[in-house]
Amino acid sequence: MAVNDILEIGRQGLTSNRQALQTTTGNIANANTPGYTRRRAVVETNNLSIPQGANMGSGVEVKQVIRVHDQFVNKQIIDESQSFGGTRAKAENLQRIEIVAQRDADNVNNLVNKFFGDLREMSLSPETTAIRNVVQSSGQALASGIRNMSADLEGMKQDLDYRIEDNVAQVNRLTKELAELNRTIMQGSTRKDTVLELEDKRDGVMRDLSQKINFQTHIDDLGQISVVTGGCVLVQGENSNDIFAVRTASEGEKGPGSLDLFIKNHGEGRKISKGITDGELGGMMQVRDKVLNPAIEHLDNIAYHIATNVNSIHKEGEGMDGVSGRDFFKDIGSSSQGAAYRFDLNDVIKDNFENIAVGMSGDKPGSNEIALKLANIQNEKGLATNHLGTQEQHTINESLNALVARIGVETQREGNLLSHQRDVVQQLENYRQSVEGVNLEEEAVNMIQFQTVFNASAKAMKVGEDLFNTILSLKD
Repeated sequence: MAVNDILEIGRQGLTSNRQALQTTTGNIANANTPGYTRRRAVVETNNLSIPQGANMGSGVEVKQVIRVHDQFVNKQIIDESQSFGGTRAKAENLQRIEIVAQRDADNVNNLVNKFFGDLREMSLSPETTAIRNVVQSSGQALASGIRNMSADLEGMKQDLDYRIEDNVAQVNRLTKELAELNRTIMQGSTRKDTVLELEDKRDGVMRDLSQKINFQTHIDDLGQISVVTGGCVLVQGENSNDIFAVRTASEGEKGPGSLDLFIKNHGEGRKISKGITDGELGGMMQVRDKVLNPAIEHLDNIAYHIATNVNSIHKEGEGMDGVSGRDFFKDIGSSSQGAAYRFDLNDVIKDNFENIAVGMSGDKPGSNEIALKLANIQNEKGLATNHLGTQEQHTINESLNALVARIGVETQREGNLLSHQRDVVQQLENYRQSVEGVNLEEEAVNMIQFQTVFNASAKAMKVGEDLFNTILSLKD
């Protein structure tokens, strides 16, 4: 081996270990940087080309600096984060809905008891004018209570729609950022620039996106990530397609005026609502469509049941003026849809409580048959209710309790799932950190190792220099 080969091997040792030290120093500096993936310098033997004789030694070089990256674990985190985002959105929104529904249902239950209790009192004193005034007031209060509960449920539904629109905007922002990172990473790879920081950032964007919406990914040969959701492409290379929300008519079990999601695919909107099943978007849509809309429909059925049954019986009686055929509540129509919103006293009853019927038409004064029939409506099991998965016949109060019970069961279930899903994501994140995160003790050991080799390489160059000087001195 020539003396200059010793110098060259020493130089390569200095350069390679300086780069390795620089990588280690960068890891230490970014130990607390969120989303940072530790780097590792890949050091390989660099064979020297020696024209004469055997190869007595080799140099070294840093072939590349790579991220210590576990792609499988990151895919698991993205998949589980989708479920975590959906479960969290459902649990948080259901808690709010349960509080409001429980409060309103308790109020309506009390108003139902008061109204039908006053009807019983009226049956005991059919000729007392004052009791009709009380029935008028309690009927008005019941109608107001049901309308208020309907307004609260509709208000929470509109709030969910606003939240859905906000999440759509966040998803579009993240997909645009992801497409831009794809473009920058590809350009950097082509120019052989360092793109490790951009890849870390892209992984972070993917994790953020996974909590917003469910999707599938694919990485092509150029290292670009494609994202597909609801059977449509969200991101492909440096291009992204926006999601937009449109208020559409009722479909299936959804109430009228719900927001549906579409994706701009080749300039045309394609509906993807049914494909959004997880993430915060999917969770909020499920709460709206599977809990809130059925709760609104349930309350409509209760209001329709009360109005139609009370009106049917009240028409048979006559007021103090001898006129019969009047409705107690306003005609609510032939469909229960929107019945709670329209539920109110008939104007003729609202204007004059003496128009309330107590006895049958044509009966003598003091007849209380109508009042008794009206009071008995409360205890009749005439409401078909889907209670905890089974169809049952309930009274008015039982049906109101079943409405709240269904929301409560869903809230408890999602709360338990959230606790489990949070633990799963945290466990995966801890494992990712153990593989990709910076261990300061390990980096300190690496620094000592690289520093030692760096010093040894410098000594080798000093020896080579001394040998070279000795050879030159022989000529003198």
